[in-house]
Amino acid sequence: MEQPQLLQIPLDDKDVVYTPDWVAADMVDFFKPSGRILEPCKGNGVFLKYLPTAEWCEIQEGRDFFAWSEHVDWIITNPPFAQFGKFVTHSMSLSDNIVFLVPCYKVFNAYKTIVTIFNWGGIRYMRVFGPGGRLGFSYGYSIAAFHFQKGYKGPMYSSIYQLPSTNPDKPDDAHRIG
Repeated sequence: MEQPQLLQIPLDDKDVVYTPDWVAADMVDFFKPSGRILEPCKGNGVFLKYLPTAEWCEIQEGRDFFAWSEHVDWIITNPPFAQFGKFVTHSMSLSDNIVFLVPCYKVFNAYKTIVTIFNWGGIRYMRVFGPGGRLGFSYGYSIAAFHFQKGYKGPMYSSIYQLPSTNPDKPDDAHRIG
């Protein structure tokens, strides 16, 4: 896949993982981004369905996120996992609030990433959606939406999204937590 882009990292088809509608709906409802919002990896536009006035980038449509230089109040996206560190760094130069849907290990496995996040602010919230398979991803790592906030030095809060039961008379124990 050949695309002109400022950040010379080859695009990887395995990094194109679309966000399920129910996840995008929950992320927007839960985090309530407001003001000027940017979706830097538009993909099929699922976040824009719930944030119709948001601005967007999509490398495959000729809008390179790494060329974006204007301040926004919120960034919300499912970034390419292989470029997570670069997306975090660039997002921090643009916004005070960032919400990324990523495998949990992407946030916690590299000391450099953790230091970068905490020097800028902190992790305000982690909303866990489950293993990748539940979201239609091709791997089983836990997937969560992380809210990074500039200047935030408080505790990290967390929750686990509960899938609605398909049978109201018998809750689905496979999705029950606790």
